[in-house]
Amino acid sequence: MLSPAIGEMLGALGLLDRVVGIGQFGPWPGTIARLPVVGGYNDPNIEQVLTLDADLVLNADSQAAMSAHRRLRAMGIEVMALDSATYEGVFRSLKILGEKFDRRTAAERITARIRGQIAEVGRLAKHLDKKRVVFVVGRDPIYVAGPGSHVDRLIRLAGGENVAGDMIAPYRQISLEAILERRPEVIIDSSDNGRDALRGRHHGAWGQWLFLPAVRDNRVYWIDPSQLVIPGIRLAHMARLMGKLIHPKVFGEPDAQDFEKLTIADDGTSR
Repeated sequence: MLSPAIGEMLGALGLLDRVVGIGQFGPWPGTIARLPVVGGYNDPNIEQVLTLDADLVLNADSQAAMSAHRRLRAMGIEVMALDSATYEGVFRSLKILGEKFDRRTAAERITARIRGQIAEVGRLAKHLDKKRVVFVVGRDPIYVAGPGSHVDRLIRLAGGENVAGDMIAPYRQISLEAILERRPEVIIDSSDNGRDALRGRHHGAWGQWLFLPAVRDNRVYWIDPSQLVIPGIRLAHMARLMGKLIHPKVFGEPDAQDFEKLTIADDGTSR
């Protein structure tokens, strides 16, 4: 299994005991976090998969991984490439896994719960003033979340207006000048996942632009990408957190744990 989002789904469906290897990039539920690593999304280690006697590889749908997937199938190993990177893709993937492993009822129950919790966030934010938000996923050069990404949908759901909403791709490079011109009221920066990365509410590198409403009003947030960048069955948690960052008076102020790297429980929930 190479996708952490799929790992969370398997945890919620009670299937972690079937996993024999994991991908290079987590976070992973604790029970499987120390299993052998079998490569990344785009470059699964075929020899390692064979060594583990795996008969099924679960991976995110990836053009770059198609060659490796073909080789695995040629060797008699089933490969399921699931869309775990988009909002609706999460629910489709959960349904597929439920059908594959005879967990249909559980998958339906989980889906209904998540959709209900997300709808409640939307209800609370429906009549709030829209705040201009930029969500940064990369730096040098700057990349931001745009239309078609689950992040964009969460921003709009939680009462925000994505300043990159007119771009032509879910994630796209943007100039600093373009961001400054759009004068975001909230800046959410997830560009650094290093050990000593800045976390919490700080101006950081954005502090030099004093005219930005987000800087002026102290609404610049530095957050670990595991909190909001990786979609999955935590979408309801992510929607609520996005609400905290955009409209804290309604959803409550984010606390220190909201900015740090996630620890995933075996049932797929975060803590």
